[in-house]
Amino acid sequence: MNLKRISAVATSFFLVGFVVFTIGFVPSIERVIAEEIVLGAHRGNSVDYIENTLPAFQSALDEDKYSFIEFDVQYTKDNVLIVHHDKNLIRLQQKAYWIEDLTYEELLNISDYHIPTYEEVMDLINSKKPVNIEIKSQGNLSDDKEIADFIVSNCIERGILASTLISSISNDVISHVKENYPKSKTGKVYYITESTFFHFDTLTAELYKKMEETDADYLMLHGSNLRNYNSLKKLLPEDKTLVIWYFSDEMYVVQPKEECWVFKLKALKKIGEQTAFAGDRAFSSSKNSCLWWC
Repeated sequence: MNLKRISAVATSFFLVGFVVFTIGFVPSIERVIAEEIVLGAHRGNSVDYIENTLPAFQSALDEDKYSFIEFDVQYTKDNVLIVHHDKNLIRLQQKAYWIEDLTYEELLNISDYHIPTYEEVMDLINSKKPVNIEIKSQGNLSDDKEIADFIVSNCIERGILASTLISSISNDVISHVKENYPKSKTGKVYYITESTFFHFDTLTAELYKKMEETDADYLMLHGSNLRNYNSLKKLLPEDKTLVIWYFSDEMYVVQPKEECWVFKLKALKKIGEQTAFAGDRAFSSSKNSCLWWC
């Protein structure tokens, strides 16, 4: 096992330990966020099913409470674009195999369950709900850009680019998407930052400054950052939107404006005027008060 992988494993254990430690110190999301929130299925319905699997995505489609679906993509050794969060099988299957070392066929033979391809997941969702596609950085900018280019092209071909959010922890990925596809909506992912631990406005402002350098539209933070929510909300740039993924493996989009219409598949709640209907969905016509699928 090389140093890069030792570091990756150590980081994984640290993050797991950090989450376990912080759960007792982070308030419930309902207690902290008084604004309207929109619920998304993080890695599909990973509360009831194995994350990033076809059953998890089918459940997310069937559950009216989920307004959008998030999933992660990365390459296998033979450049098959698969839907899987971790770089290895250690956390989910207790197997010391790295995705980048396996062809897709080898991965299927080793895995205890079916790991779907990007195409399988997109065909299943089939524009029934908006999607948030997170690009897991390959550690190779050329591959990262190739994946981003393919996703944008594929979403255009499917006619769903307007209802797709592309996110990544990589500054380079987000910058590449915004520079080459300015109409695409993007989200910058952060797990923990300095402001997670030290709740000073100066640190929160620095976080937003870094985010704005990538031109991302959404700031996507782990639930441990709820302890700094007041500062995050107070300093949130007017044209940005805050997203929290919580310990329950669900995602919460905090509505940026009180005049928003909240997206619901069954129940719509009006909190503003000037609306445009599309089937059983309603959106605000305000440029800065709607989500990426407006």
